[in-house]
Amino acid sequence: MNRLIFLTVLFGIIGLEDCFSQTNEEISLSHILKEIDNIETASYNSTNYFCYSGDTIPIGDKNYEYYKEYTLSSDTSVGASYVKFDLKDTTQMSFAYDGNIRARINWEKHHYEIDNFSKNPWPYRTVMAPFFAKSKSIIEYAINTTDSIRIDSTIYDDFVVYRISVFDERIEFVGRLPIHINELGSNLGITSEYVLWIDKETLLPYKHQRTLPSNTIIEEINKLKINNLDISNFSISNYIPYDMPRRTKEEKTAKKNLLNSLAYNWELPDLDNEFHNLTDVSSDVYMINYTSLFCGICRMLTPYLKQLSGKFNRTDFSFVSLYNKNEKKGLLDYVSEKKLDYNILLADKQTVDFYGFELTPTFVFLDENKIVRKIIYGYQKGKTEAEIEQIIKELL
Repeated sequence: MNRLIFLTVLFGIIGLEDCFSQTNEEISLSHILKEIDNIETASYNSTNYFCYSGDTIPIGDKNYEYYKEYTLSSDTSVGASYVKFDLKDTTQMSFAYDGNIRARINWEKHHYEIDNFSKNPWPYRTVMAPFFAKSKSIIEYAINTTDSIRIDSTIYDDFVVYRISVFDERIEFVGRLPIHINELGSNLGITSEYVLWIDKETLLPYKHQRTLPSNTIIEEINKLKINNLDISNFSISNYIPYDMPRRTKEEKTAKKNLLNSLAYNWELPDLDNEFHNLTDVSSDVYMINYTSLFCGICRMLTPYLKQLSGKFNRTDFSFVSLYNKNEKKGLLDYVSEKKLDYNILLADKQTVDFYGFELTPTFVFLDENKIVRKIIYGYQKGKTEAEIEQIIKELL
């Protein structure tokens, strides 16, 4: 393994002697891992949010949540069972995972959903690990990986910061598993970065940050209580009201019936803040691509969309990619970097609600009268591209 370790000591005006008193063993990742292993249960408040890479300004709202986390070493997918609540009301569970199923409650619409992973298409469970399970996974990866990494350690008066840089790889943790994302083009020159803030008194992490080329996720916890919960009392059913109906998977995946309906005539801005109306479109076939910078598959589609815009005469076919308005800052850089020359608009809530957009990417096809004729949800490499072009030819 190619590993470089740099220990940088930063001193405050006071506390110089304390900093020197810390040995390498006391601040080593292995020592921190041992302290995490002593945690059987934990409760804490969590603040977590997305931001653009190289930035710390949140995209959208921060999430303020309360967690109960239970170590579950037998679970190789996530490493813990847990339940989380909105911090505004810690009596109302929003999400839970017990090692066998996951559950969500929608209190506004008064229903809950259960998933037992029996139809999971992935070789792992797509469940976000809670704070300590994820911290443990990051440290284990740093200690054991054969990827090319660099570890920087900076000591302050009250805390230590570990920065783990992974070179020429996109590494994302799905549950407790480090996944090498290799379908987004070349990884050459890409750096994935994980940062851990460690309290010097407890030698436990209290903040971590994940940065990939497209975005950063930051989570920080406080009001931590360790080994204060009784795991024998943990049951997801305890958090679901007895009279609350269950929403089935079929009901969840049922899409709004838009076929053969008149498309919503939006008034949306482009990246130059110039507004566009659907009546401005004059092509015989028009495709609406609902997408996101935070969707890895959507990024894979970018080269194809650039080619697609040149395959047909503009009077026959044209399309637009709709992003959420809070993605504008990142889009400006992305459009410049990828030299995108097709139409991009920033969607508002009314447009998203009308089309029932939930999944990215989604493709909606309109005919010359702005009637919805076809819809494609999701993406399968090779198959979706062929399906898009077949639909265009059928509607021309």
